[in-house]
Amino acid sequence: MKGTTDLTEGPIMPTLMKLALPIIATNFISTTYGLVDMIWVGRLGSGPVTAIGTASFFINLAIALSTMITIGTGIRISHSIGARQVEQAKSYVKNGFIMSIALGLLYMVFIFMSKDYFIGFFDLGSAEVELMSKQFLMVSIIGTLFTIINTLYATILNAMGNSKQPFHIFTVGLIMNIILDPFFIFGVGSFEGWGVVGAAIATVTSNITVTLLFIIKTRDSQMISKSSIWDSRLMKEVIRMGLPITIQRVTFTLISIIIAKIIVQWGADAIAVQKVGIQIESISYMTIGGLQGAIAAFFGQNYGARRLDRIHQGYRKALVMTSVFGLIISFVFVLFPQQLFSLFLADESSLALGTDYMRIIGYSQMFMCLELMTVGAFNGIGQTHIPPIFSITFTALRIPLALLLSEPFGLNGVWMSIALSSVFKGVVLVFWFRRSLRNINIPQATSS
Repeated sequence: MKGTTDLTEGPIMPTLMKLALPIIATNFISTTYGLVDMIWVGRLGSGPVTAIGTASFFINLAIALSTMITIGTGIRISHSIGARQVEQAKSYVKNGFIMSIALGLLYMVFIFMSKDYFIGFFDLGSAEVELMSKQFLMVSIIGTLFTIINTLYATILNAMGNSKQPFHIFTVGLIMNIILDPFFIFGVGSFEGWGVVGAAIATVTSNITVTLLFIIKTRDSQMISKSSIWDSRLMKEVIRMGLPITIQRVTFTLISIIIAKIIVQWGADAIAVQKVGIQIESISYMTIGGLQGAIAAFFGQNYGARRLDRIHQGYRKALVMTSVFGLIISFVFVLFPQQLFSLFLADESSLALGTDYMRIIGYSQMFMCLELMTVGAFNGIGQTHIPPIFSITFTALRIPLALLLSEPFGLNGVWMSIALSSVFKGVVLVFWFRRSLRNINIPQATSS
């Protein structure tokens, strides 16, 4: 099949690494958008960082909702490719784009109508910070439509075994964002710049550019074809498969909003610290997210081709890689927390809070990585309903744990609640997937 890579044959480790490395690099680039914004905006002070951190919850909520489409679409495409059902794969692609565009537009309208209530919910204690947050949200939400489309493009190409093209395209977007950020935030010459709004404009411009590049680079693709038909039955199938993960991620975002509401009692600086900490932590999150995408595509094609032996071997090898990476990240976070955090906020108060955050979260990094990789394994075999059960349960525990632990430990108790929930999720999901592998039932392939 032109433009696709067969993941059902060949040595497992080289195949996984060849697929995973470009996805990891792509995810790292996507993460760097936020890191670059945060580095520049951090120079404006903790207020602007708080404004961006608050608005970002609702941008992340849009991305969480879009997984209802992107996850299910990617899984079904990889299954179809593995089973050599080309026309069905094409239909999943077209359905994915129709649903993604519709979702992006509807969410944009929803945010435009509700922005005052959502930002006001946090009670930030500063009219100026609230105004900056609303302005950042209004500009950024326009770019969310393009972010959703870009994620779908990358998911489709990854499912086809072509993970290099998204990497190249996202690299162009990152370079553009790096160039535009200081210009739009601080200005140059007679142009004064737009502060946090400038950061949003830079990112939106970069996202639009990435979308245009995806359109140009895939216009001759067999899989992304205008001639393919959309099918409401397949749409329901994709939503059914993606819905559990969407519920999980939306729940995670809502719980994060509640946790932020708890954190704000220690002041706006505490929200800024959490936002910066999340950006730093996203380096490990998005790196393993790349392996997660590779595992999902690898398991998906082998599931469609009924290669259970390669699924068993692939998971064992991925488990070792993930554990080693997670341990390295844990050591870095625990041993060098102040050095990492000082890249973003250097005032004495924020630096002290941030150092504690990095050190506490550092102890949970390996378990978080194991959780994410195993979610990809579950997705690949189509059992998308299992990870959300455990994720929602243990993530929800953060709220009572944060309230309980903050009594003796203050703000650090909140960070402890986040770390503990990650440990629980990582241990339980690995155990449950290994158990599921013993009972896995791969269906017979059907002819296209």
